[in-house]
Amino acid sequence: MRDTVSALLNLLLLKETLRSLNSRQRTERKGSEMGSASSADRMIYLYVDGRIQKVVFSRFCSPCDIKELFCTATGLSRNTTISLLDSTGAMVSIDPTMPNNTESSPYKVVPITGGQLADKEELFQNVLTQVAEQFSRAFKINELKTEVTNRLAMLEKRVELEGMKVVEIEKCRSDIKKLREEMASRNNSSFLDENKKLTPRRDVPSYPKYMLSQQTIDALRKPAFDVWLWESNEMLSCLEHMYHDLGLVRDFNINPIMMKRWLLCIHDNYRNNPFHNFRHCFCVTQMMYSMIYLCNLQV
Repeated sequence: MRDTVSALLNLLLLKETLRSLNSRQRTERKGSEMGSASSADRMIYLYVDGRIQKVVFSRFCSPCDIKELFCTATGLSRNTTISLLDSTGAMVSIDPTMPNNTESSPYKVVPITGGQLADKEELFQNVLTQVAEQFSRAFKINELKTEVTNRLAMLEKRVELEGMKVVEIEKCRSDIKKLREEMASRNNSSFLDENKKLTPRRDVPSYPKYMLSQQTIDALRKPAFDVWLWESNEMLSCLEHMYHDLGLVRDFNINPIMMKRWLLCIHDNYRNNPFHNFRHCFCVTQMMYSMIYLCNLQV
């Protein structure tokens, strides 16, 4: 019986000892955590209205948070722009890594007035203006901007003109197509019946015939054709070739002899003046002929 009681007492004593050890370990753990937390804090002393103000903040605070804390400690608005001075008057950066100080060497918080801010902004604007001018001189930004603007204007004008040309060309093609369809609907592209064709009432007009070479035919289809190199009989032969080449004689069933008479009549009735003469007539006709080929209007 005594052995049983002794064993129970020993168990109770051991249980109480274990409970005491666990309590001590918890206390030591809390103390170590508080110690590590306190080691992460910073203490800064400020001189505020003749007294020393102690400010404690975490190492993980942002510079903005520390600045607001200093403003609150000195009775300033949280949005006030401030600077921090040490005992020698040197400026101290406001951030978590700022140097430690003591009560005997407190920092002084100095609010920056509107005039100082305006001076700084004006100085900053002057620096920016000078930098912009230097960049402008170095890279010729103004000249480049003017050149780009002029080129864009030229391109827009060219696109507008090209668009107008396309519209005009399509309109000419449409008009020519309608004219051909109208002519084809009139008795197989013939104005007169076979039995009512006119017969020449006199012989073919005689003028020195000029035989066109292939080089002349090719040059005649270009706007740069020189009209000043040709005599009257040569211009008449070139006009006759244009009408045959465009298919007008065939499509309109024109009598070749009648066409020669018509061309010669035009030649004879032009007055001999400096500008509106037969050469001017040939020049305009040749330019229209070359534009038809240049714009592919010969449908």
